Amino acid sequence: MYFASVLAIVASASLTIGLYFLKREADRLPSLEGGRRLGALWAFVRDPWWVLGVALQTGGYAVYLLALRSAPLSVVHTALNGGIVFFVVLSVIGLGERVRPVEWLGVSIVTAALIALSVSLSSDPVSSSTAHGMLPFSLVLVVLAGLAIVVDPAPTRAIGLSVANGLLLGLGSVYAKSLATAPTFAVALSSRYFPLALAANIVGFVLMQAALQAGRGVVVMPLFSTLSNLVPIVGGILVFDESLPAHGAAAILRPLAFVLALLGAALLAGFGERDALHSPRSVVCQR
Repeated sequence: MYFASVLAIVASASLTIGLYFLKREADRLPSLEGGRRLGALWAFVRDPWWVLGVALQTGGYAVYLLALRSAPLSVVHTALNGGIVFFVVLSVIGLGERVRPVEWLGVSIVTAALIALSVSLSSDPVSSSTAHGMLPFSLVLVVLAGLAIVVDPAPTRAIGLSVANGLLLGLGSVYAKSLATAPTFAVALSSRYFPLALAANIVGFVLMQAALQAGRGVVVMPLFSTLSNLVPIVGGILVFDESLPAHGAAAILRPLAFVLALLGAALLAGFGERDALHSPRSVVCQR
């Protein structure tokens, strides 16, 4: 499980740096207008820094799948929350975004969550990858994602897009758990979860890019990261019968790590929500 945690940290770093490039280029590229202007994607494909961001995201996702083969879904995703801290630092230094004291508090809470997780790690066996109740679980998340966009009253719908993005990427991670534990690559490709994971990640990626264009990175990223981590934690318990430690300090620290990780991300998003709702895109490059 310790090796899986190292892989999760590497995956988090790759995903976060890739996300930084996607956010940096998002303000310079044509608006996707909530994902409806697919023709604008050509400008993205021609941008080398944006392509590098996609490559880092892809590589990070591959490492993430390796981590899933040797650790519970909930543990891997809590470790991935460290990317929130890293992204906030990159946003301040590289993007010039301002972070208020209460938002730094959120970063500190996420850091505390990672410390609690590292202390709670043990040699617990990985749970069975057999899924049950996947259909109703998936339908509920898809409906909630659609509602999030519809009920967001802001013109840019940054919060709604972030919520929908987080839910769908989280659902894609639940599908990926079945793929990661397949006995062979051929079995994984023939699984019904392969096209589902692909679709969830593609739609989630488009929504993520639209959300990055619509709102502040230090608000949008923690919001969708919180949900994309919450969904696999819930999915791991409900769909894959993953259990929390029952004895010792780990029985306290690991649930505490889950709660702190989500609380820290929610704190960052909640106190920046007004800014995200009322701030326009900083720059739009007409190409």
